[in-house]
Amino acid sequence: MLFYKRIHQYLLIALLLCDVYVKNEEQEKSHSNSVAGMEKLLELESQFIEGFNNYANEMQAKLSLVRSFVAAMQTEQAKAAQNREYYLSNPLNAFALIRRMHRDWIEWKNFIEEPMGWAQADLINEHRDQLPSKTDLEDACVAMKRLKDVYDLKIRDMAKGLLNDMQYNVSLNALDTYELGSYFHNHQDTELAREWFSECSNMLLDGEILHPITLDQSNMLFIFASTLVKIKYYSVARPLIELAMKLANEKNTQKILNLRGEIERLSPNETFAEVIAENSTSLYQKGCRGHFATQSKLYCQYKFSPAPFLRLAPLKMELRLLNPLIIVYYDVLSAAEIKQLQSYARPLLEIAKVYEDGKTVFQQVRTSKGTWLDRNYSNWSRTIGRRIEDMTDLTLNDSAAMQILNYGLGGHYAAHYDYFDFVKENKPISEINDRIATVLFYLTQVDQGGATVFPRLQQSFSPQPGMAVFWLNLHDDGTPNNQTLHGACPVLVGSKWVMTQWIEERSQIYTRPCLKR
Repeated sequence: MLFYKRIHQYLLIALLLCDVYVKNEEQEKSHSNSVAGMEKLLELESQFIEGFNNYANEMQAKLSLVRSFVAAMQTEQAKAAQNREYYLSNPLNAFALIRRMHRDWIEWKNFIEEPMGWAQADLINEHRDQLPSKTDLEDACVAMKRLKDVYDLKIRDMAKGLLNDMQYNVSLNALDTYELGSYFHNHQDTELAREWFSECSNMLLDGEILHPITLDQSNMLFIFASTLVKIKYYSVARPLIELAMKLANEKNTQKILNLRGEIERLSPNETFAEVIAENSTSLYQKGCRGHFATQSKLYCQYKFSPAPFLRLAPLKMELRLLNPLIIVYYDVLSAAEIKQLQSYARPLLEIAKVYEDGKTVFQQVRTSKGTWLDRNYSNWSRTIGRRIEDMTDLTLNDSAAMQILNYGLGGHYAAHYDYFDFVKENKPISEINDRIATVLFYLTQVDQGGATVFPRLQQSFSPQPGMAVFWLNLHDDGTPNNQTLHGACPVLVGSKWVMTQWIEERSQIYTRPCLKR
């Protein structure tokens, strides 16, 4: 009974609004925001698995010892069973029996009571602060919804590993779908919760075990169905309780019948939210789904000037737009440079923030992890800095360091501007130093998703290793160009690494002077 109560508590825990472990913002690891960050979780899980393997070996050794003792005692009992009086008349048998009953069975009692698994439990407790928090799990649920909405995915397809017509050899299990249903139920998204609960129900009806430690499938179906009844998803609970009835033994039959009767009585009261068809898809979503018209290239050429070095190593460039100016460069970072950038960034990644009201803050509009790279950090970083100046014909004096980012589960950056629009903030001219241009480098290819889209220009750019997109954020009079609205589409499958160099306007006074209109 205690065992099933514990399972029931497990099923209900996702519906609880409190969390035993409270962490402040600084303590949150934000695991889902970066693939590189989640790699550490895999390494930690590997340690846990090894610990559990050792635990299983200890149990197996203990079980083998018990079985060998049982076999020996059964042999001895078989001898005695033939003629007990004759068996006990032998002083050796009599002495051995007295000794066993006085010593051995007490020793076996102590052996049975010996605790096991303490080392493995200590390992988990030791790394407890490295495990995902409640906030991490909620962020992961939000990311799954983001992927569904932006790429118009079906819940059933997602659960089965079918993502944008690509079938992967991976799927969610009943525990995963139940967790998602619980989250959306708690956040009043009833229909989405129903869809995820339905998927969980379908998996259970197909014979999947909901809990990793379970004995009786009929009782498990009853527990899950009763949980769904508590939160008023009667239509999802009904097929579960019918299957539980078929599998039930005499002990469980009555309680299952009672629950089935309750479901029949309450089903007419189940409410379904009105599904409103979305007639319009945002331009951002349209771009992320690859629905922009075929991108027209003005022309492609090699850039030989103005730097003398470009005569020896010209840059491959594609002029995409003139207003605003957007140029795509290809193969401007080597594989070795990309490896150096990633190796530098991995141990330094922290949750990325956005600029708001004069300060940087964390918001769900940007989900990634990043770090800053000073251009003077090393010879190779200085080389990249000089290359950016050759690409843009702008100087990097007074510009901020380069930012390296890695995106995680559904990692994205909602449509935004790179300029600050200090004029609108009524800042003194002496303090104005806006971002005149952006250079966005792609360090990796992304299997699905992760494109950079300009909704108002209906332009999109899919990541390719060593590729860079350069654009001007300001008009030639220094005012913001709102056509540069852009966003990073959620990463559907893959690990997206980028590096950004924002170029400040004040140092461009001699290279690109501000013109009056």
